[in-house]
Amino acid sequence: MKYFDTHAHYNDKIYSDKLDEVLNICRKNNVEYIVNVGTSIIDSYESIEMANNYSYIFSTIGIHPQNAKVDKVDKLYYMYNENPNSKIVAIGEIGLDYHYTKEEKQEQKKVFIEQIELANTLKLPVVIHTRDASLDTYEILKNEKKAQYGLLFHCFNPTDDLIRLVQKNDDYMVAFGGNITYKRSKSFYEYLNKIPLSKIVVETDSPYLPPVPFRGTINNSSNLSIICNKLSEFINIDEEYLTNAVFDNALKFYNIKNN
Repeated sequence: MKYFDTHAHYNDKIYSDKLDEVLNICRKNNVEYIVNVGTSIIDSYESIEMANNYSYIFSTIGIHPQNAKVDKVDKLYYMYNENPNSKIVAIGEIGLDYHYTKEEKQEQKKVFIEQIELANTLKLPVVIHTRDASLDTYEILKNEKKAQYGLLFHCFNPTDDLIRLVQKNDDYMVAFGGNITYKRSKSFYEYLNKIPLSKIVVETDSPYLPPVPFRGTINNSSNLSIICNKLSEFINIDEEYLTNAVFDNALKFYNIKNN
């Protein structure tokens, strides 16, 4: 079985002295593709550089909501145009995060909308981060600014509103990661069965969110097999069938041609 990690952060300093070792482990465990995700201007430049250094890695560029106060969206536009031959496949991760602060809501919303507009201009999909902000995320995407070239909810935490958005928009997708192996309420499984397999991909968010039984360790893309196994249990379908499906879904979403 082949795996596609749709969301990782391999430019994180935690990998600095062992990056090639970790990536070799991933490759030996049939990880075919990785998307390295930007969270700031500096981080996005690093993500581009990483994608240019590894044939199987692609990049996104974006401003995480926690960086909305310090980074400017117009720099992403220049970044994209400075790298016409780079493997930038989406704008992200972008969105809203009220977990640590609610004082910067308006600034977060403004930067979120500006980045959706940028993605629409560049004809790219967006990768969404939303935490403790599902209603505002829903309102923006439904009533203010639609992502015209696709949307992926990273580390998806289902709510009624966001499920409806995914169901009603053909090119809106969800990604599940290691947290799917954590203890969940009954409602999570009920939500999961409302999402067609054609709208699901998998991710690790490495180095974060390692799955059970590796909680407390540094995550990496070789753990995708654990995530696919657990997801197949929840949906009650064959693991190999699911793994192949989410692999193809990821290629389609990011518009990557399989070698």
